[in-house]
Amino acid sequence: MIVGIVSFGRTIDFPAEQQISRVASRGNGHIRALRAESAFAVQSQAGSGPPPRHDPSPQTQGRLLFAAQARLDNRAELAAMLAVSAPELAETSDTTLILNSYRRWGEQGVARCLGAFAFAAWDAGDRRLTLGRDCLGDRAMFFHHGDGFVAFASDLGALLALPFVPREIDERMAANFLALNLTNPRRTFYRDVERVPSRTLVTITPQGTRHRHYWTPDFNAPPPYQREEDYVERARELLDQAVATATADTPRVAISTSGGLDSSAIAATAARLGRAESIRCFSVVPPEGMQLNISPQRYLDEREKVTALARTHPALDVEFCVEGSLHAFEEDPARFFIRTSHPILNPGLLGPFNAVAERAAATRHPVLLNGNTGNFGLTWSGQFSFFALLRNGRFPALARHVAEVARTDGRGLFRTFASEMMRFGVPSVLRGQLDRLRGRGLGDVARYSVLNPAMVAEMDLGRLWQEDGFDPWFTQNPWNPARLRARYMFDYNQIARDFRAMSRAINGVETRDPHSDRRLLEFTLAVPEQMYRRDGIRRSFARAVLADRLPSEILNEHRRGYQGATWFRRLDARRHKFAGEIDRLEASPLASRLIDVPRLKRMLQDWPRDENVAEGRLGELRPAFTRGLHVGRFILWVEGANA
Repeated sequence: MIVGIVSFGRTIDFPAEQQISRVASRGNGHIRALRAESAFAVQSQAGSGPPPRHDPSPQTQGRLLFAAQARLDNRAELAAMLAVSAPELAETSDTTLILNSYRRWGEQGVARCLGAFAFAAWDAGDRRLTLGRDCLGDRAMFFHHGDGFVAFASDLGALLALPFVPREIDERMAANFLALNLTNPRRTFYRDVERVPSRTLVTITPQGTRHRHYWTPDFNAPPPYQREEDYVERARELLDQAVATATADTPRVAISTSGGLDSSAIAATAARLGRAESIRCFSVVPPEGMQLNISPQRYLDEREKVTALARTHPALDVEFCVEGSLHAFEEDPARFFIRTSHPILNPGLLGPFNAVAERAAATRHPVLLNGNTGNFGLTWSGQFSFFALLRNGRFPALARHVAEVARTDGRGLFRTFASEMMRFGVPSVLRGQLDRLRGRGLGDVARYSVLNPAMVAEMDLGRLWQEDGFDPWFTQNPWNPARLRARYMFDYNQIARDFRAMSRAINGVETRDPHSDRRLLEFTLAVPEQMYRRDGIRRSFARAVLADRLPSEILNEHRRGYQGATWFRRLDARRHKFAGEIDRLEASPLASRLIDVPRLKRMLQDWPRDENVAEGRLGELRPAFTRGLHVGRFILWVEGANA
């Protein structure tokens, strides 16, 4: 954890240093403090024993104070560029490599650093504070710009614990959160507290604040290959490299494993590499014999596919984690808020997936791998393949592709063309007119949210959302799939990145995703869109890449696994508490302004009689009721802490 302050005016007083040190010491590990002209920083490194070799401690060089949390993936490459010898590299921390890259090449030096990192650099001579974060947001940094000073921390709760940092809820951010408007990368749930977004440098001087991306993919680069076989081979090389890098310091590998392509690819690759002492796959499954009416496009139980994966790779040790009793975070969300200082978008998954992480920690696995980023990278569906062919004027190929998709999906030609092209290809102006004719207003989020309609009108949120570029109907611009995917890879939903960055604080284990290796992601953006949907089959590129390591039970499955199947059982187990909780929301001026409390009451009165009935109301209950109640509890928690 990094906690620090810089002053643009007076000298930092001793009480402020004490307060920062006290907050940073909550890590109960190694504490290092550093003072420079008008700056003070403290870093805690959790754990006992000597500091790790790649120690993320604060440093100074000249008049520069530099503190970082870092795990670099390209140490040897950076060392070569910096002329650091192999013996010197063995004694050089990741923090020092980032510092020297930054000092030598500035923003381009940060762009050359691959991995997970966040840093603060104070230049006393130029009176300039620079805060940076890695391209995926795997480490975090937050700051408050006060009157003549800036306080910063890699942990949101640590920053808010400082007495000179305000702790007031930002109502617009809370409304955006309830509406799933995740477009603003800087805003947090707290007024006057900002985050440093992924792949961003924030420079703060007495004259003002500047944000800019230090790296962006090259969307204009020529295609790297002509033959599809070459794309497949290169993707395999990069996936191997990504898994090897993510597990280089973790000989005992733990993986959150489902029956899908993403996490099973990580498990299979780790087994093929043969470098790990052990590989434990934790798989969330429903109770034996559970019957649930779900969509034909989904399957309920991961057991069969994960078992097939283990048969293919005997080195995998599978542990099935059965969704069962309520998790402590579900019983008392305040426990979650204490660790995160923030609500979560999908509280229905709090129990099962935190239980997996805690199980990994309990079995002495400090790192848990997952495959969450794959959907926009290696396992992209190719959903905009029609537009790629149309944009390039390949009309005969488009006609053949329509027929292939129609045959694969079991739909007629006209319906296939209309659903694929009309859904995304209508110009935004015309789409807005059509939405209005269909009764779809800019502020219409009621189908998945309990955001109070009165507040939508009061704050003129429909207009503000339009300015944000937020569409409550989640239509997308299909004409440049690579740019759209890059936005989801590197910029969208910073809140989820914050949770990934604080995973160790939440449940005692660091989460890593080999699919988020920047080298792999950048390559997948260069793969032609139509390769992702060869012969009308979604994710066909990933199926070709992974054909050398996954069993047919996974490769040939076109349905998606159903995550959190017991969501209603766990929700229903807490039903007896809901009436009192809703009454408390109604008594809170802020909660009752933000949340449609009367609607929550109606939903509680019309409670489903069983989980199959609840499944038919999934879109209403799971995102709207659970998220609304969760955010309401968070508001009450903040108000209680501020009292």
